[in-house]
Amino acid sequence: MCNAAINKTLILLSLPLLLGSMSVTSCSGNGDKDKAEALLSEATTACDAGKYELALSLTDSLKRAYPEQIDTRRKGLHITAKATEGLTLRNLERADSTLAVLGERGDSLSHLVKWVNNPIEGYYVAAGASAAPVSSATGLYARVSPGGDFYLISVLKSPAVKSTSVTVSCGADQASTATVAHDGERNDRSMGAEVITFIGSECDDAGRFIADHAGQPVKVTFNGQRSHSATLSSTQAAEIATLYNYATTVREAKIAAIEKTKLERMLDTARSQAARTFVEPDSVK
Repeated sequence: MCNAAINKTLILLSLPLLLGSMSVTSCSGNGDKDKAEALLSEATTACDAGKYELALSLTDSLKRAYPEQIDTRRKGLHITAKATEGLTLRNLERADSTLAVLGERGDSLSHLVKWVNNPIEGYYVAAGASAAPVSSATGLYARVSPGGDFYLISVLKSPAVKSTSVTVSCGADQASTATVAHDGERNDRSMGAEVITFIGSECDDAGRFIADHAGQPVKVTFNGQRSHSATLSSTQAAEIATLYNYATTVREAKIAAIEKTKLERMLDTARSQAARTFVEPDSVK
């Protein structure tokens, strides 16, 4: 009986401590729920106001900070999907606007270029470009492939310098092509001239430089075992600028079209997720 009395006394003494512990745990749980609900409310308000990046940041914080608040996080998933949908729609509008601008620019440039049939692969040149072979005169000649790739052909009739690259300059500013070693194909010396074909990134800096200095005198230097410089004719400079701008527009339009397709797929996914994660206001207990 003595032991029973002692055990009863211990239980009675421990009861307030147990109740207090339960109370603290309960309060802590309620506190987390309130904080999670507050974050959800902020995210909802931000999404409704079109502040989609903020809404996404808040729902991400909700997910990371309160992983045990399942019901609140489930509602947060819907806000995430809605914010993603809104942000994607906004980006789609920008993509459409970019495509429209590039389309207008492309239309304005299209009459300045012409198509040349070639047994290997056709290409675009400036509308007023001479039909004479490029090897007939020293200078730089631009081409654009069917896919919109810009390339540059350097031709040096004399003196022989065994050229492998060219540098274009205007005042103190300059830009150079990459080096293309003599191989009898892209760097050829068999036609009474040193002819080098620079493709894509090999000549992008030089093309951009000439386009940026349109209407200004540009000097071209042929670099090899020694160097030789000449003034680029205003006609050649204008043709290169036209072809470079045309190629840039075609490339940018292709990239913008790919981006638009990607955004359209993202929008479909976001709308599907929004439908799947929608929770009726009174359905979550």
